[in-house]
Amino acid sequence: MENSVPVKKRTVTPPAWLVRPDGQKKQLEKARWSTQRIAEAFTDEPHREFLVDDLARMVYGSNGKRNRETVRKHIPLQRNYMMSRLTPIVTRYGARGRILAVKLYDQNQEEDRAGMLAELDNLRARQELTQERYLNLRELLGLP
Repeated sequence: MENSVPVKKRTVTPPAWLVRPDGQKKQLEKARWSTQRIAEAFTDEPHREFLVDDLARMVYGSNGKRNRETVRKHIPLQRNYMMSRLTPIVTRYGARGRILAVKLYDQNQEEDRAGMLAELDNLRARQELTQERYLNLRELLGLP
């Protein structure tokens, strides 16, 4: 006996923003990383560099050690999400390769171009990008 009822597709609505009087954003639902919401935060403030502490406070409500580690684990996923929409992010690293801050890529800044080129080279070295995609991205992002 066949079932003619279509399978329901699960839709996830991103958590809503709470905007404080001083302009800071915070998610109403805590402890949930939403790539859509974080992408909105980057595009709303394109010249701002978001520290890991800022992102932890925005998403999880506090910037404790565990929340900062969780943010660092989500950055590669966020980078892929942003890259697929051609609004890439540049990551600033500290000692031992620890992620310190993230910002939206600005083609006019030399530091951003150098950081983006290094990130694309790393993605290609790990075979996450094909040679063709690598060259296309370099051309689209205005890299030498």
